[in-house]
Amino acid sequence: MQIELAGDRPSGDVLMCSCDSVYFNEFAIPLAYSAAAHDNKLHIHVMEPTVEDRAKFPLLKEDINGLSISEETGSPMNREYWSCNRFIIAPYLLQQGANKLLIIDADCLIMEHLEFPDADLGLFLREPWKDHNEWETLASHVAAGMVLYTQESFPFAKEVSDALTSNKLIWFIDQVALWKTYERDNLVGMRNYKFYQFTEEDMDWEFKEGTKCWTGKGPRKYDDPTYVAEQQKYRDMEKGLEERFWTRS
Repeated sequence: MQIELAGDRPSGDVLMCSCDSVYFNEFAIPLAYSAAAHDNKLHIHVMEPTVEDRAKFPLLKEDINGLSISEETGSPMNREYWSCNRFIIAPYLLQQGANKLLIIDADCLIMEHLEFPDADLGLFLREPWKDHNEWETLASHVAAGMVLYTQESFPFAKEVSDALTSNKLIWFIDQVALWKTYERDNLVGMRNYKFYQFTEEDMDWEFKEGTKCWTGKGPRKYDDPTYVAEQQKYRDMEKGLEERFWTRS
């Protein structure tokens, strides 16, 4: 698999997501406006962007302070790769300028300013599911919607990336890779990272008031009235972008 990376590289402490062209337009653009509204820098990595997408990149960066955008071509076009991509490319972004990456879903909305924990590594750990098959139960130890990587935890990020690129990508493998790497490196004591555990105060998928980050899961990101109404606020900010896009294209 020959993947070509181009575009911006993030710097400093930055939120990061990755997406295909469809999710870029439906979710990542509103996410970018929500991040800016709460004074967080965001880096978006777009897989296989269209010509129209690329034309929007500079317009978005004019609107949104701290936004950076990279892209890749030659990647597999399937949902398993899309779900794993952010963890595959994260170590490269750490090598090329980022100090801390707070990795989130492209269909998130930032509800309050997200502080970067004083930690080397952060994961959203939870009690595993009890009524699922063995693979899904293993994966459910970690929610992949919020992960903190830093320069200190680069070896962890690289281990996860290597696990994903050396195995067949199937659904939930990103969560399994995160959990097994954590279990080996932290619980067994191979490395002693300063660790932060995210909770539902940091991120939730029920769209509760007071949560810092909402993440859309399944059909709820299309039909939950609370999420849809909040996202519409940021979609409305895109209207000027669309007008400029058609004027310049």
